[in-house]
Amino acid sequence: MSIEKKLAALGLEVPDLEAHYGVNPSGAHFISHYAVPPVLYLSGTVPMKDGERYMTGVLGAGLTVDEGYEAARYAALTSLSAVRFALGDLERVAQMLQLIGYVNSAPGFSEQGRVINGATDLLVELFGPRGKSTRAAIGCQGLVGNHSVEIVLSLVYAGEEIRPPLARDHKVA
Repeated sequence: MSIEKKLAALGLEVPDLEAHYGVNPSGAHFISHYAVPPVLYLSGTVPMKDGERYMTGVLGAGLTVDEGYEAARYAALTSLSAVRFALGDLERVAQMLQLIGYVNSAPGFSEQGRVINGATDLLVELFGPRGKSTRAAIGCQGLVGNHSVEIVLSLVYAGEEIRPPLARDHKVA
């Protein structure tokens, strides 16, 4: 089954990267992706749903591990929006290389690994063995926009054509 069909069967939708980059509430300046063939490096992504911030807050102080897990799934979907934009087709993903997950954590919270499993599990569910990568799950105090999770993904891709990255360097909306 294709990645797109798996997403549809799960009731999930990959956000539109161009629409997401059309606003810049954080004011941060960066690009969506950078390719060093055959590796694609992505900027960090946060959970978004229906164009809005999703599951904001602090794990261990208002958000549960299950809610963090859900947030990590949606951060992975946001990463897939950059992959789809860059490659044109999610089927071109040959292997996820590395996933670094940051978890907005209350003092004493130590379940970052279980939270970031949300992203890892979704990628494996969609891509099978090629969705499993090396990984780090890091607790931090504070993420932009009070997001609960941010992930950074790197992957190997097939084929040669890559769209130029989108820049997020315009004024705050």
